Formats: sequence, structure tokens, C-alpha cells
Amino acid sequence: MAEPTSLARSREHLHQPLVLIVDDDEGIRTVVRWQLHEEGYRTVEAADGRAALDTIATNPPALVVLDLTLPPPGGLDVLKAVRTGATSAPRSLPVIILSGRSGETDRIVGLDLGADDYLVKPFSPGELVARVRSVLRRATTDLGERRTVGPLRIDLGTREVWLDGVAVALTAREFDLVTFFAGHPRQVFSRHQLLERVWQSPDWLGEATVTEHVHRVRRKFDAAGHGNLLRTVRGVGYQLDVSS
Repeated sequence: MAEPTSLARSREHLHQPLVLIVDDDEGIRTVVRWQLHEEGYRTVEAADGRAALDTIATNPPALVVLDLTLPPPGGLDVLKAVRTGATSAPRSLPVIILSGRSGETDRIVGLDLGADDYLVKPFSPGELVARVRSVLRRATTDLGERRTVGPLRIDLGTREVWLDGVAVALTAREFDLVTFFAGHPRQVFSRHQLLERVWQSPDWLGEATVTEHVHRVRRKFDAAGHGNLLRTVRGVGYQLDVSS
């Protein structure tokens, strides 16, 4: 006997990615929830930082949409807790920041702490869903594959990176950037090309975003003894230099 269509759809929905929406504005949570549901995503909500951290611990999401301005702990505190391993969630848990702050400093701070994307209010709900889709796609591709380039070893399933056996903790976006370079060793890419190929959003973000992420990855590589692995080609862009 065939399963009723409504029940089949319900079962299918249970396998869709769960998105945590964190915002103290109920109206914004409602708009985001409706739009995500239209695209088939499941959602759970939190109105403050403490509730967000509790939800991450008890009902781990596939992605977090995170407002910066929250009752303590604030959005940046929540992001920092995830990226430093202070929660039970993977440090690479994708996080998209929503913020009424459009200044470059706030954007850089959010990205420096490991945000995967940054969207300024007021925003288009459709654009937000497009970014959610893009970030989740990058986080779930090529599961189980391993890649070795020079001293660099990458596990695409666990999203872990090692340099000569030393683990390097990367954010989700940093991992995407390193994985892209590892797939094109010695090839030079401009900032605009990296926005297109890694961020897939050249019109949404400035090239300074690429510069900041490269600098962060380079600092982490340097701490593992390979600061020259990601090289700047003056006037052109960047390359993964595995010649030495």
C-alpha cells in the first residue's frame, strides 16, 4: 500500500537542513522563517544569545543565521563560542551574520571571528535564502574525499586540515578557500576571481573580504610553520605555492 502523499512529504521534510534563526526582533524571525520554509528548510528560533547557545547544544543546526545585536551574550560572543570550540557544535558550523551595522569595521570583525557571510539589514529575504543555499552547498560537497598537496592534507568529509601532520583549525569559509587553492596549486587567482569561485557572490562583497580571509589563513599557516605556503603575487592576486 502506497504511503499517503502528506506523510511522505513530512518524512522528506525531516531530512531537510535545520537552520537556527537568532534575532531579538520577532518580525525579522518570522520573515526569515517563512522564506526558509518556502524553500523547504526546517527552522528553529532563538531571541537571545543564551537561547541560541542552548539550542546549538541540544538541537544542532546545519547553519545559523545570527543577528549581531542581541541581549547578552551578543551575536559576536555566540560566534566566538562556536569558533573556539566552547560549544558542542563543530567549529566549522556555518554562520551567516545579519546586522544593522553596515560599517566596514563591524563586517571585518565578524569575518575575522569566522562568519561565513555577512548581510546588512534591511535585506532581501530571497537574497538571504540564496546565501544559505550557497553556504550549505559548500559545506556538504565532496564528502569523504581526501586531498594532499605538498605539506597540506585536507579531509573534505570531516572538513579538517593538516600541515605536516599538524592540525590547523579553519572556519568554514577559510576551509573553502584553502580547498579551492589546493585544487589549483601554483595557479594565481585575483581577488575578484576568488569572490566568484569561492564566495560565488562577486556583487555582494568587496575584494577586501578576500584579503582579510587570506591574511587569516596565512597567520594560521605561519603558526604551523608554513607561512609562505599561501603567497601574494604582487599586482595579480594569490597562489598556493607548493614548489618548495
